[in-house]
Amino acid sequence: MTEPARIGVIGTGFGRQHVEIFQKLDHAEVVAVCSAQLERASSLAQTYGVPEATDDYSDLLRPGSGVDAVVIATPPGLHHRMALDAIAAGKHVFCEKPLAASLDEAREMCRAAEAAGVVNMINYQMRFAPNYAQAHRMAGEGYIGRLAALDLATRINPVGYLQSPAWSSSKASWFTDAGSRGGLLGSSAGPHMVDLALWYGGPVEAVAAGTAVSRKAIPLADGTEVRDISAEDTFLLIVRFAGGAVGTLRGIPIAHRSGGWSLELDGAEGSLIASDGNLLGTNSASSRPEPIDLKEPGVSMRQMIAQRFIEAIHAGGNGSSTTPSFRDGLAAQALLEAAIEAAETGRWVAPEAV
Repeated sequence: MTEPARIGVIGTGFGRQHVEIFQKLDHAEVVAVCSAQLERASSLAQTYGVPEATDDYSDLLRPGSGVDAVVIATPPGLHHRMALDAIAAGKHVFCEKPLAASLDEAREMCRAAEAAGVVNMINYQMRFAPNYAQAHRMAGEGYIGRLAALDLATRINPVGYLQSPAWSSSKASWFTDAGSRGGLLGSSAGPHMVDLALWYGGPVEAVAAGTAVSRKAIPLADGTEVRDISAEDTFLLIVRFAGGAVGTLRGIPIAHRSGGWSLELDGAEGSLIASDGNLLGTNSASSRPEPIDLKEPGVSMRQMIAQRFIEAIHAGGNGSSTTPSFRDGLAAQALLEAAIEAAETGRWVAPEAV
């Protein structure tokens, strides 16, 4: 493929960021945007000079649409149908996380994409953060020896999360509903965290979990308020890896600040600690953690993962050859669903085989 990859973005809430990112890339061009609210699609298209705006995503899939690949940035309950339709139309697919609203849907999406041979990726951009990527390389090279323990934590302010002007006004309705796969565990931080746990630690044999809803009402930026929140904003997962290590994944709702992702990997030979964009390391040759130089890419982690998607399209990649793929999303979905079941039942739960 020599011409720019032509991208259609479905969803204009978080999809706005995807339009911005893909417009920055070499060999890519956003040619269409879609929203259930046509005025939102038209406004976004005008802002970024995108030639087509529509309220029907099938317009991006029809023969002659001029779209080579789609970005699905809609609520999780819409991913399954949209992805299957795009795959059937021969489009490459870049999907927001979580991959789907259920494990069965995720499994079907993965199988369809691999059978069709289209490039399929899921937006696990945390893998591309320089300190997380460097920690993964160093752990793989033996810096910590055999992994013994992993700890992942994030501090997210659910008030600030829902007040972001970049998101659709409809987001609050599904994001605060546990049945719609909303919440910090089901939709926001949780999918990233279970993916990272699998990326660093390998397969998980069992998970235990506890969740809570700390806020029963959240004020929105438009002055209204969302109530009767059922989706959790607090969680603690304990995982047992098949390789013998253990791990904790913590979601902490902080009212006064947001962000604050952290990772610690501990092994027989050393430890790696990533937080606030930095990486520290200590092993048998050092008495205390020391800063580790990072190979700064010069672009954001979101831009890096989008660039990988474009490069795979131009290289003629297919199936799950480009990671993080739908198969990675499927594995994370299995662990996420096991964690939700564990929280509901109070028992250790083994993720389903995928």
